[in-house]
Amino acid sequence: MIHKINLFVTKAFNVILTPFNGVNDFWPVFFLSIILSFIILYILKYISFPKKIVESKEKIKANIFAIRIYKDFWKVIVSSFFKSLFHTFRYFIFNLAPFLIIIPLLLPVFSQMEVRYGMRPFNPGESIVLKADLDKDYRKYSISLEENDFIKPKMRPVFINAWMDEEKTKPVRVANWKLEAVKEGKTELGIRINDKVFYKNLMIGKSKLPLSNRKYMNSSFDHFFYPAEELIEENDLLRVIKISYPGKLINFLGIKMHWIFWNLIIVLVVILAFRKRFGVEF
Repeated sequence: MIHKINLFVTKAFNVILTPFNGVNDFWPVFFLSIILSFIILYILKYISFPKKIVESKEKIKANIFAIRIYKDFWKVIVSSFFKSLFHTFRYFIFNLAPFLIIIPLLLPVFSQMEVRYGMRPFNPGESIVLKADLDKDYRKYSISLEENDFIKPKMRPVFINAWMDEEKTKPVRVANWKLEAVKEGKTELGIRINDKVFYKNLMIGKSKLPLSNRKYMNSSFDHFFYPAEELIEENDLLRVIKISYPGKLINFLGIKMHWIFWNLIIVLVVILAFRKRFGVEF
C-alpha cells in the first residue's frame, strides 16, 4: 500500500514539474520551496503557540533584566538565572513541537525533491556498482546479469555469503557486479535467477526523471525514501536491488549547494517575511 501511495505522488510530481524540464534545477527547487513555505505557515497558524511564545520571550527578557538590575543581590541573580533557563526551555518547546507534526507531513515532498535534485544519472564511462540482497544461500541458485548494450562488466561478479556476528544470527548474502556505463539512455538491469529475470531501472546521461537507488520486493516505510519504482516481482530469494547514483549540487549565480540548503534558505526567508500575516510567532 505504501509503495502505491508513493508511486502516485511520484507521477503527480512528474506532471507538476513538467514546465521545469528545460531549466536550471534551482527553479523547480525554488518553486517547491515557496509552496512548502506557505504550507508550513498555514499549518503553524493552527497548531503553533504564538501567545505562549511571546510570553516566554518576555519572561526571559524580564529575568535577564533583573540580573542586570540586582547584580549585588546573589539570591535574585540565582533565582532569575534559573527562571530564564526554564522559560528558554519553554520557548524552544513551543517552537519545536509543531515541527514534530509538520516534518512527517512533508516527508513525501522532501523525498520527491531528493530523487530529482539530490542525485544525477551516471555519465558514460562512470563505474556502476549493482548489488542484490539475497534471502538465502546463493549457491542453491543460478544467478547472472543479463547482457545490456548500455553497460559493460568491469570485473567478474562477487558473491558474499557470511555472517555479521559471531553467533551467526545475522547473515550477509549479497551478489555484486561492477559495471561501466557505455551510452546514454534509460534502460533496465536484469538479474536472472534460475528461469526468472528481475529488473532495476538505470539512467545514463541527462534526464529530469526521478531516480531510485533501491528497489524492494516488499512494501514498507522505506518507499518514502525510494518512491520511484514498482516492487520487485514476488520471489523467495531476491529482496532488494541497489545501485548508488552520484550526488548532485545545484548551481545558481555561481554558488553550488545541495538542494536541501537552497530549500532551507528559501523557506526561512519566506516564513520570516510572511509570518506576521499568518499570526505566527517565533
